[in-house]
Amino acid sequence: MSNHTNIHKVLTAFGVIGKNNAGARWNIRPLVHDLTKPLPFTENAVSVIYGAHVLEHLYLADAQRLLAECKRVLAPDGVIRLVVPDLHSMVQTYLTMKNGGRPAPSEKVIAADELNEKLGFRSPAAPNGNVVFKFYSLWKDFHHHKWMYDSDSLVHYMEEAGFTLVSEKEYLQSAIPGIQEVEEADRVLDGAGICVEGKKPR
Repeated sequence: MSNHTNIHKVLTAFGVIGKNNAGARWNIRPLVHDLTKPLPFTENAVSVIYGAHVLEHLYLADAQRLLAECKRVLAPDGVIRLVVPDLHSMVQTYLTMKNGGRPAPSEKVIAADELNEKLGFRSPAAPNGNVVFKFYSLWKDFHHHKWMYDSDSLVHYMEEAGFTLVSEKEYLQSAIPGIQEVEEADRVLDGAGICVEGKKPR
């Protein structure tokens, strides 16, 4: 947003973002694109695709189309690595809490509430703020999760899209050189997420 100063000013004026919200500073000009539309790259154009905590924000049908697009633009032998929230870990925590375990810091936490919060399908309350922000939130609905995955389901959908050698990977275990420059520990470790990696066949 900080690269688009006029948009930043308009959104600030309408109260969609705060005056102190400068946004990320980029050394390169980022490409803004709707991932429900075809990717703006030619076939076989990129060698690596990395996405962290993105796929769950798409409806499953849109996610499947995006995976097909990723296969189209990825070069043969190119690597795709996706990180998503770990549905298995969320359910395990819920079951532990229901069976008398207390992984949460407070005994007042209700297991179902904890699971709902982690699933991220909807906020506990309706969008707050002015009319413009409420309309934007309901219209775009980018921030909520629409489909959740465990490692088996993500492997399945990546294989269904045509990727090969698809498997779950550990944090920083990757065929992508310099993976440590983009992968964040708090998005993967301690049940936060799963990493699944595959290749486009030659």
